[in-house]
Amino acid sequence: MAGLLARVKARKTLWAGLGDLPAAKGLKLRKCLKTTPSSVVYAGELDHKPVVIKRALGPDAADLAGAQARELAYQHPRMGDGRYRVPEPIISNAEAGVVVMSAAPGLRLDHALRAEPDRRVELIAASARWLAHYIAPRREVDDFGGGYWIKRRRAAIKDMPAGADRTRIETLIGIMHGERAKISGKPITRARSHCDFCAINLMVAGDEIWGVDIQNSHWLAVAKDIARFLVYLEIALPAGRYDGPCGLSVGDCHAFLGVEGLIPPDEANRVLPYFVASEVAGRLVSEQGQPYMISAAQALADRLIAERA
Repeated sequence: MAGLLARVKARKTLWAGLGDLPAAKGLKLRKCLKTTPSSVVYAGELDHKPVVIKRALGPDAADLAGAQARELAYQHPRMGDGRYRVPEPIISNAEAGVVVMSAAPGLRLDHALRAEPDRRVELIAASARWLAHYIAPRREVDDFGGGYWIKRRRAAIKDMPAGADRTRIETLIGIMHGERAKISGKPITRARSHCDFCAINLMVAGDEIWGVDIQNSHWLAVAKDIARFLVYLEIALPAGRYDGPCGLSVGDCHAFLGVEGLIPPDEANRVLPYFVASEVAGRLVSEQGQPYMISAAQALADRLIAERA
């Protein structure tokens, strides 16, 4: 009953955000894809075509929806066809936090990898090429700072009880401090990137790769998105061989980092330990309550800590 009531409330919230927009006439809501305190997402139909309707919630809703609409409006003209794709923005009402976009076809990347494990290297490399294509027009080289993510990770465990996971996170933050001391002020590639680049935000349709849930309006280190992808993949769909750097699979790392247009190899060697430690620490917080995911995150953290000890 609680789930049903949440979906009813989500539908009302979504319709309220669409208001009387003429462009939304004939829009039909179908399946609730996600409802959280920060967003409501539905599959729907408009003019007999599948769409996704998202309403951001909370004090930053207008900024988030506006950023998503602007990103899609920028990228869709250059990624509306071909192999590397993004959805088309159809309706936006930033003030109400709402964006309606075309639905991406195919299987989510994590589902595709489960269905066809023999394609792992191919699909990881294709995902890396999607990211390289996405960031190509908006890249810059800057000096590495590193203080921001250390502060974020410390803030996340402020109220975390003492225990093994808190100790792991504190150790990972220590690794971040050590890596930062070695690379502070050295060059790092930044770009207007995806920001949450992981297997649940990529769709596979034949030889096409679609990126979804794009709403970044910041310049970020490209290495952060790379680390996020590899860490999430290792936690959600472990390769089973931990013969690569930072407790990861060498096959996964080579498949992704072997793609041109991301970051130079020397930069990857220099900065990935910092960002992998940051991403693993973040997962140890966010995956609490998910038995399989937290267990895999703990195992990855222990491998990374042992390597950097």
